[in-house]
Amino acid sequence: MAEPVVIDPTDFDAVGVLTEAIVSLRAHVLISEVDASATVSAPEGWHPLVINAKQGGSSVLIVRFNELSSSRLRNVAEALSKRGWHLDEDREGATLRQPPGTTATDSAFEVLSAIGIGGAPTDSRTVVARDGNGNEVDLHP
Repeated sequence: MAEPVVIDPTDFDAVGVLTEAIVSLRAHVLISEVDASATVSAPEGWHPLVINAKQGGSSVLIVRFNELSSSRLRNVAEALSKRGWHLDEDREGATLRQPPGTTATDSAFEVLSAIGIGGAPTDSRTVVARDGNGNEVDLHP
């Protein structure tokens, strides 16, 4: 069983830890030739984030608003929109597409910004991943 990666958003090392996890996720996609997704947990009542790594080299970051109160939803949606995220048609989430060539570090900074947006608590988060075949992905280098 793959151990989850733990990130502490208050620690500057979180960028490096998350970058390594994203590199591992992308490497798995390249080697296995199947898309994979990593889920960043969220404190209760807040928004988890999913990183979808695609075979073509692109990534898609996804936030769903299911756990947010109405006021949190407005704040998070507005803040993500200002960062270039696209609100879903159903208004239940937001997506940011990152083209091939986007560095893992740039993705990590965006993920860290998104999980802390709208006043979200700075609690430690776990990151776990599975590929399109349902196999666990080891995110540790």
